[in-house]
Order: sequence, then C-alpha cells, then structure tokens
Amino acid sequence: MIALNENLRPDTASLGADLEQLYAETRASVCSYLLYIGVPSSQAQEVTQEVYLRLHQTMLKGTQIENLRAWLFRVAHNLGLKVRHRERAFRAVSPDWNQVATRAESAEDSLLNRQRHTRIAAAMETLSPQQRHCLYLRSEGLRYREIAEVIGISSSSVNEFLRRAIARLAEAANG
Repeated sequence: MIALNENLRPDTASLGADLEQLYAETRASVCSYLLYIGVPSSQAQEVTQEVYLRLHQTMLKGTQIENLRAWLFRVAHNLGLKVRHRERAFRAVSPDWNQVATRAESAEDSLLNRQRHTRIAAAMETLSPQQRHCLYLRSEGLRYREIAEVIGISSSSVNEFLRRAIARLAEAANG
C-alpha cells in the first residue's frame, strides 16, 4: 500500500507500478467525490482518468507532491468544477439513506430507525453547501488541512463548518 503522503519520484523504476497501485486504492473515492460535486455520471469516469493522467504528467516533470491524497482531490475538484460549469449540469447527488445496512430488528426498532434516518436526511438538507462539502470530504478520510486545500478555505473554517454540521446532525439524530 502506498502511503498517501509519500513523494513519488520519476527516477524510481517503479513509478508506473506505484501509480497503478495508487489508482486502484483511490479511484473510487475520487470518482465518488466528482459525482458528489455534481459532475454528470456519464463524465465522472473520464474526469477521474484525467486526474490520474495529470498526476502522471506532474510526476514525470519531477514535481514533488507532499500530500498525494489532497493533491488528487484538489485536481478532481478543479476539473469537476470546469466540467460542471461547461455542461451547466449541476446535480448534486443526495445520499440514499434508505439503503443503510440493517440488522434483524423488531418492527418498533425498524420504525424508530426509519424516523431517525428521516430526521438526519432532513437535517442534511438544512446544512450549507460548505458544511456538506466539508462533511463529505471528511467522510472520505481527509484531514482538516487537506479539506482546506481542496476547497480553498482555511483550516479554521473547515473546523467551524464541520463542528456546526455535526452538531446539527447529532441534534436531529437524538431529537
């Protein structure tokens, strides 16, 4: 497994293999992020491939990348916004809260869980776009600093967006 904060160097014989492994490990997350920001599903795979092509080109130039994961999401973010703007097809993907894995439960537990999911989904809709964006990237495993790099805001803003979003969701879950 490639450590996502390692620097890949074009002078290593294994650059191609390292990039293939990185692609296999992170492609689904990058593609999912593109769908989340509104890239049409028909183009998300193409944009994902473009992200990795740009990484390969950057690495061949000898450019050092300190944090590969943040770099990938930042490039995906920028390319995704260009595609979305060009196509004028902003359609944010809303999560399907009804497909949450359920265990064997009583009818009462099932009803309570459905009500809880409904409250959480409604609370998600009340979050600001920045809060949802930060929450999504955090769920993908990015750190606050990395989220700030991807979105182009300060780490303290990320902290505040996430704090408010989590508080609102917790209130809905417990309410």
